[in-house]
Amino acid sequence: MVVLFILWLSVLTTATFGETLLADPSAIVYEGQARFTILSTRLIRLEWSPTKEFVDGKTWLVQSRQIQPTPPVYNVTRNDTHLRINTNYISLEYLRNSITTFSQHNIRVTVKVNAAKGETVVWNAIPNEEYNGNLLGTLRTLDGNRDSKLELDCRNQPRNDLHCTYGVISRRGYALVDDTHQPQLDNDPQWPWIINKQYSPPDPSLCQVIPVNERRTCGSSNNTDQHECELRGCCFESPSACFYSSQAQQDLYLFGHGRAYSQALYEFTRLAGSIPLPPRYIFGVFFSRYWAYAEYEERQVITEYIQHDIPLDVLVTDMDWHITFYKLASNGTKDQAGQTIGWSGYTFDEHLFPNHQKFLQWCKQLGLKNTLNVHPASGIQSWEEKYQEMAEAMGIDPTTKHYVPFNVTDKKFTSSWANIVLHALQQAGIDLWWLDWQQGEEGWMNDIPYTNPTFWLNHVFFTDPYFGKNRPALLHRWGGLGNHRYQVGFSGDVVPSWDTLSFQPRFTATAANVGYGFWSHDLGGHTQEPDPELYTRWVQWGAFSPMFRTHCTKNANNDRRLWTFPWIYQNNLARFTRLRQALIPYIYTAARRTYDSGLSVVLPVYYNYPEYDEAYTYSNQYFFGPNILYHLLVNLLILIRALSKTGLFGFHLILNGLIFLQVMFLLQDLQRNLLLLMKCQFMLKLVQLFHFYLNHDQVEIELDVHNKFHKLYFCIH
Repeated sequence: MVVLFILWLSVLTTATFGETLLADPSAIVYEGQARFTILSTRLIRLEWSPTKEFVDGKTWLVQSRQIQPTPPVYNVTRNDTHLRINTNYISLEYLRNSITTFSQHNIRVTVKVNAAKGETVVWNAIPNEEYNGNLLGTLRTLDGNRDSKLELDCRNQPRNDLHCTYGVISRRGYALVDDTHQPQLDNDPQWPWIINKQYSPPDPSLCQVIPVNERRTCGSSNNTDQHECELRGCCFESPSACFYSSQAQQDLYLFGHGRAYSQALYEFTRLAGSIPLPPRYIFGVFFSRYWAYAEYEERQVITEYIQHDIPLDVLVTDMDWHITFYKLASNGTKDQAGQTIGWSGYTFDEHLFPNHQKFLQWCKQLGLKNTLNVHPASGIQSWEEKYQEMAEAMGIDPTTKHYVPFNVTDKKFTSSWANIVLHALQQAGIDLWWLDWQQGEEGWMNDIPYTNPTFWLNHVFFTDPYFGKNRPALLHRWGGLGNHRYQVGFSGDVVPSWDTLSFQPRFTATAANVGYGFWSHDLGGHTQEPDPELYTRWVQWGAFSPMFRTHCTKNANNDRRLWTFPWIYQNNLARFTRLRQALIPYIYTAARRTYDSGLSVVLPVYYNYPEYDEAYTYSNQYFFGPNILYHLLVNLLILIRALSKTGLFGFHLILNGLIFLQVMFLLQDLQRNLLLLMKCQFMLKLVQLFHFYLNHDQVEIELDVHNKFHKLYFCIH
């Protein structure tokens, strides 16, 4: 059972600032082999290089090093032993004439967390201490997730293929972002490309001098293999310790924002690029199902939406749109790339779509957008419609029927692939790609350290010059810090369960801490048919999530069309789908605010109430845009089912960080209800009922305010 609560509030909007790559020279301080850049009074870049060579170009993360219109105010003092840099919020001390890289012996940064209370916190390069109190970020995918136990603390995440990423905010008061030896981009204004830069492993003696308890990890993962570690130019000790040597180059960004979380995200998105505003249709209603639909069947699905008066904005066609060779694949046949035959493809299956151009134009006449699923690892096989053109472009004799290998770091291949294959489909009517990369996170990037194909494919698709001045969109997974520039997210294939549903609101909200504000989920789960009540709750939550996209795997009994569920659920499924459609202007406006401010549409409560413990405890509660507070409850299912239909049901809800709200229902039928609450100034910040979707006639709300009870009764009309 799920009960949903929404509270209307307001937040101010902040303006954006243009991108300038190089830092203002007046904000840079040199000291020996160190360079410090004061980006703001709360954000400082710390660099150390044995050769005094520093990075000024773009990286996968950093897009601009002037994040405000005027240089920040700071002062510098030196004595015989120390350099000191002070702003209103940060004090940095560095040991002059230091001949080793940053460590607890030569650097110390003090951050004012709460000036009114005199609260401070110190960072002095003690290994991994920067992760304590971090409010976490996100990871690549929820594929296979079946409960709420997925680990978001990267120190405890055993998988190194999830690109687990910490947030840029911390309850302790500071966060540290390590950009050392991260991939760099060239200066191509049309299509910035990755620079293949390699690093040599350090002299073993420079590793051996670092005591075990002083080893600072290269990257946030504790599971780096020796090959990757040495590519990063770091020390390795079996089985998986990867750490900086005494002479290691370091490039760090210290976010010393205390608990001014909103300011931290604003400055992060000035440093790493704004969160793009997706096209308006992205916030509409998606229909998606893994099924070998023929054109006439997809026409029928669209017609059914119209007949049931259910809004539809985007039609998603999963991988069966192209030639698939399922019989061969079921026998284990591989293509020339060694991938499952038919998993990749770019040629419409004419048995299913005899005239795909005509079908796509029919969709456009109805105002629909179209997306196709792609798995690109097989390159261009010889049966593809565009094979000859691609082979000739890549210098392969087409008569040999040798496939065109997939090489996404090769700009020649990628440009040809985009211009010859992808753009032809886009010109036929495809509006966005569902990039469903599942072929592994290692071995595809030419041994460029810290890289992965998920991030780079997202960059390639999203920054494709084909889009020109039009705003692109892309369905994809998370590739690591900086991936917020490539929206929107596809979280993968989860197992339907109440526990899975209970995890997704927290997962979605926490991603705001790295600017990844537009996760979409398979509403209802993916791998099997959900209980109708569970599906109804999932759709209700979906109406108040960044995207509204139903989806499921290939199974005749597994469907997400609302009218295929028992009739007693159809009314609410339809109602909340229409409600989502009605919310599009609100969500789209909130998304513009996201672009301007760095604050995601779904935002944890602690952004507005950072000093209240409850704001961190109630992880299923979040702000949905600037005016709605949303709370999802799923752990009351057993309790409610145990009650009679005329029993009382109650729960507590934190309100404004000050009030605990206890709501008591006089139950007639608690299986289909949604409560929306609107903030008002009335008697100790009490709340009034704004709207109520319910089948019973009376609700009693009991407010426990400072141990004084106030009862309010509402009649439903």
